Amino acid sequence: MSDGENDRSLAGWWTRARETLQGRVQPHLPGVPLIEEDAVYPSRALRPFLDAIRNIGAPVIVDLGPVIGSNVNFLGEQLSCKIHVEDLYGDIDRLTRSGHEDGLAAFLSTRLPYEPGSVDGVLAWDLFDYLQSGEAEALARQLVTCLKPGGFVMALFSTVLNDDLVFRKYVIVDSDHLRHRRESSVRRAKRVWLGRDVERLFAPIEVAESHLLTHHQRETLLRQPFAGRKER
Repeated sequence: MSDGENDRSLAGWWTRARETLQGRVQPHLPGVPLIEEDAVYPSRALRPFLDAIRNIGAPVIVDLGPVIGSNVNFLGEQLSCKIHVEDLYGDIDRLTRSGHEDGLAAFLSTRLPYEPGSVDGVLAWDLFDYLQSGEAEALARQLVTCLKPGGFVMALFSTVLNDDLVFRKYVIVDSDHLRHRRESSVRRAKRVWLGRDVERLFAPIEVAESHLLTHHQRETLLRQPFAGRKER
């Protein structure tokens, strides 16, 4: 390992250690089971997301994950929707590999090509786990702008900081279950987002539901409020 790589590794270790001491993250402790490879886990937010979008005529859905054919088919059959798959995981991987990670926040601030108030639902999966605070804020602002009043975001957040070089593909099994497939990555998860951090990050989008699951994830359903009144 070169001196530069050593310095970067030590800097990353100190950052994670400092965040742990500040209570911002939970470290991955030996003996704590993480999500198993290619395992099926229950989802508590997917069905409410589908039910809410199903009541909208000709909805527009944005999937921030990679293209998964079975997901596209499932959503199309369930919602009769128009689906845009953006694969921001791929963008993050590409910029990290090319050494342009410092420009990720600026990239994300203009990444989504949608008119204001034109999107009914967003599947963010666990993308925000892999973003630094400034990067996450840039993307969240994009979602706030493009989401229609009454529109929804479904996001997953890890409750344990995973130091592995992996990300997960989420394959919809049915309305109540997701298959978690581990894929190699060049970027580690950056932090654990606490509930209050999620609320601040997405404001004025509001948390409609939050579910803490046994496989070290929290599923969150967020809703864009209607103008002039707060939806509960």
